[in-house]
Order: sequence, then C-alpha cells, then structure tokens
Amino acid sequence: MAYINNTAILRSLSCASISLYYSMSAAASHLEVDDPALADRCELEMGWQQPRSDHARPQLNAATTCSRNQWEWHLGLVSNANNDIREEQAEVGIKLPLNLNSHSGSGSDSEQQDDWHSAVVINVQKNLEISNGFATEAFGIVGKTLGDSDVSLYANLGFTHGFTQSTQLLAGIAAAYELSSQHRLIAELYQKELSETAYQFAYQHTPQRQLQLELNLGNALRGNALQLGADITFYFGH
Repeated sequence: MAYINNTAILRSLSCASISLYYSMSAAASHLEVDDPALADRCELEMGWQQPRSDHARPQLNAATTCSRNQWEWHLGLVSNANNDIREEQAEVGIKLPLNLNSHSGSGSDSEQQDDWHSAVVINVQKNLEISNGFATEAFGIVGKTLGDSDVSLYANLGFTHGFTQSTQLLAGIAAAYELSSQHRLIAELYQKELSETAYQFAYQHTPQRQLQLELNLGNALRGNALQLGADITFYFGH
C-alpha cells in the first residue's frame, strides 16, 4: 500500500473513528455471506482487498459495528481507485434478530444447541461521487450450529437494488468450522450479480480477546476473477 498517499490513509482512519462502514458481509470481515449472530461487543475493522481485476488498485475500508438492545447497527466507508479515478462509498445498516427457536420449549441442552437462528438485514449505500448514487439491499439470514461438531451453517437470501440498476438476487450459503477458540475456517458460495457466482475461503485468528486477524481468498466459478484480502479487527466495550 506504499503507493496510496497519506491523505487517503488518514481519511480512511478518520472515517473509521466516527463509525463509517462499508460492507455487504459479516461484521469485521470481507466475507460476503452474513451469519445471524449479533456482535457481542463493538468492533472496529480496517481492511485491504484486491479487487477482481489485475489492473485495479487495492481497496481500503474502515468499519465499525455495535449491537444495542437486541439489534445491531453498522456504519462505514470503502475507498478504491482505478485508472487514477477515486471512488468512495458509505453504508448504514441494521440487523434485527428473528426468533425461530421458540418451539424448543424445555428440551435438553443439546437440543437447544441445534435450534435454528435467523435475522433480517437492511443496508443503504451511497456512492459519494454521484449525486443520486444510492442503493439498497435487504435479505434474510438462517443459520444453525450442528450440536457439538463446532460446525455452523448459514444462508442469505434477498435482493439488492440501485437507482441506476435493476433489482438483482442476493443469495449465498456458508459453513464455519471452529478449529479452536483462536482459529476458525470459513467457506462460502454466493451470488450478488446475475450470472456471477463466486466462492471464498477465509482463515480467522483471534490471538487475544480484543483482536482478530483474517486472510481471505476467493474466485469466480467461471473465468478468472481471483481476489485476496486481509483484515484486522479490534474489539472493545462489554
């Protein structure tokens, strides 16, 4: 990132400090498929992503996410440049949990662990370089932890709509495996644009309670659209 000027870096960090966030993914990550869990603490993320082009410059993002009174909110910013044209996009969004496991009643602990969990997400995005460059996405999330196997499965289904674009399907499935309390692997398959389906793998390392590191690698199912990213996330609050 040596070729990214100091002004751009300071601007991204400044936006992070006032809770600006851009993502259509799980909190504190470049992952595309969101899980139904709410953040148990506030999260401040700074990341780098190589876009799906050999000629595009890396993308910088700054993010924060917090939960309050059984719902989650996020705000943020992403900044990228291509052919010396800089583009910045901001987003505000909320996640509301839905209760699908009320039927569990007084079952055993193992049965309760197998209950389904769900949430609904609504995000509004704004391209800061275009006067009417708004976009909206809304999708539902369903997830399940498979008992004592340390494997979680979840799926997203919804739509994304921009003022200059037609409504498009947003869909994805993912699996997360807890190797230990500090190591986690995630695999996902998703579609955000018509005729464009992609996959991604991520490794998350949490060396301490206040810090998480992530590396992710993905590609399109058809063609060569390799992407690589890295994130650092700081946790604070309760």
